[in-house]
Amino acid sequence: MLAFIGLSTPNPSETFLGCLIWPVLFSLLWRPGEPPALLFAASFQSLQVFVPVITANLAGETLKQNFGQELSLAFYLGILSMLALAYGMKQAVGASPVISFIDQEKSASELKVSRLAIAYLGTFVFSSLITSLAFGDPAFTQLLLSLGSLRWLVIFLILWNGFRDPKFGLLSLSILILEIIIGMTGFFSGFKQVLFVMLVVYGATSFKVKQLLRPQVLILMVLLLLLTTYWQSVKGGYRNYVNQGTQTQTVRVSLADRLNYHTNEFSKISDKDLEDGFNSLLSRLGYLQFFAGSIRTVPNAVPYQNGKLWSEAIFTLIPRALFPDKPILDDSKRTNEFSGIQVSGADKGTSVSIGYVGESYIDFGVPFMFAPIFALGYFWGWLYRFITNLGSIPLLGLAAATTILLNSAVFFESSNVKVLPSGVILLLVYSMALRLFGKNIWLWLTCKSELN
Repeated sequence: MLAFIGLSTPNPSETFLGCLIWPVLFSLLWRPGEPPALLFAASFQSLQVFVPVITANLAGETLKQNFGQELSLAFYLGILSMLALAYGMKQAVGASPVISFIDQEKSASELKVSRLAIAYLGTFVFSSLITSLAFGDPAFTQLLLSLGSLRWLVIFLILWNGFRDPKFGLLSLSILILEIIIGMTGFFSGFKQVLFVMLVVYGATSFKVKQLLRPQVLILMVLLLLLTTYWQSVKGGYRNYVNQGTQTQTVRVSLADRLNYHTNEFSKISDKDLEDGFNSLLSRLGYLQFFAGSIRTVPNAVPYQNGKLWSEAIFTLIPRALFPDKPILDDSKRTNEFSGIQVSGADKGTSVSIGYVGESYIDFGVPFMFAPIFALGYFWGWLYRFITNLGSIPLLGLAAATTILLNSAVFFESSNVKVLPSGVILLLVYSMALRLFGKNIWLWLTCKSELN
């Protein structure tokens, strides 16, 4: 229905296809009774492709008027890329369930509220400490960040039971509020992560797609929209305040001062501020401009790279600890070179990427660009099935697989030099954790160790 209504917009064919991508993704990736982590990853990336069309429609413009015909072509290639990605995921994960509903419920019923609360506090402290050390030595940055993400495995288990057992309700609500506060008072908008996890975990409670239309999903989506709109409206002033005008990605004021800043801003926010924040959100969420710039530049001014960018991504898998002279790749340099759009780089403390889809186009052009995208989707689908079935505790594996995907596979703008190493290192870290400590962790979380 929305697709046919879209035929009356300034971008009829783009809106039509942008609406139809959702039922296709659901048909490929919806798995009843499982957390829809793969579906969420592909859907969120598709949303980033579709948002520029929505923005242009709201402005009464065509995509060509907005940026040129390259933006329209970037949209079509982006939609085809999402289909290739989703099909790769589908082929790897297979048709059979990775974990039975009975095993899920049995495992969940064994968890203890008090132990999960202690586990969250412990992993929160561990994550905070290890993240603060992560950027001290580039050789260990990705590894330490992967270890720090273990806290999200615990959050998954808490929220999983929070939707099923009233005993976990207060703990789940407390985690939600705490994570939002932590995210709002950091330098980046980290509050989105807990809402992403909640949406995916809640999706596992539904065995039919129509059940996703229940009020809980609407509440979570509205909360996500309101928080991100508010964040976009105050982001510039807030960051300048917390870094004390140093133009660095650092926080130099106390937590109390940061909370006070948000309290003051929220109390005086106007409808105009929210409107500007919403427009800024749409502009930030849509991510086709750099891809469109690359289509304009390659191969007209710069030749296809014949696999150079993906080779660099694979080369990043070589441990820096063993090869300390390995060059540090700057996403912004790629963007400046291949998109023709000048952005700030590492010297300014920022990193702006074209995105792995655009980089695939720069490497191979059409149609061969879809091969590495399909392969990446296959890798993510295989990873989901492999990690879920690793070890003797299926729910713990499911939590680990979902955590990995939500930390590495959600954003269309992610460069291949980050997507591939991040996924591989997370795979190694969680594989080792489940293999070596999974059973003991579960015995402790369920208090069974006390009985033995």
